[in-house]
Amino acid sequence: MEIDIMFVRMSYWKCLPEYWGADKELFESSAVKIMASHQGFVRAQLLGTPGESQRIAFTTWAHKADYEKFVESPDLQKIIVMFEHMYEKGGSPAPVEYEVRAEGHSL
Repeated sequence: MEIDIMFVRMSYWKCLPEYWGADKELFESSAVKIMASHQGFVRAQLLGTPGESQRIAFTTWAHKADYEKFVESPDLQKIIVMFEHMYEKGGSPAPVEYEVRAEGHSL
């Protein structure tokens, strides 16, 4: 019997420097809303260091099956395309997927 556990996707890409700020705005105003419309979506974070092109989109899903349904939907591709104009040449998203093995919370 398979145990249904939380699942995380980390997607790495290179963003053109002139889009610092616009990436955050598009992520919050559009990408998160699309993901939030899917069952099992828990949270999304956009990570980056000022002055550097590397970005990481960190998304958490309640269950692996929920994440898989999102990936199979047209919405993931829609999000990738909405950011296309911001990618450095050769800097399109490269996802890495993880099971949540353990977690801790502050008291």
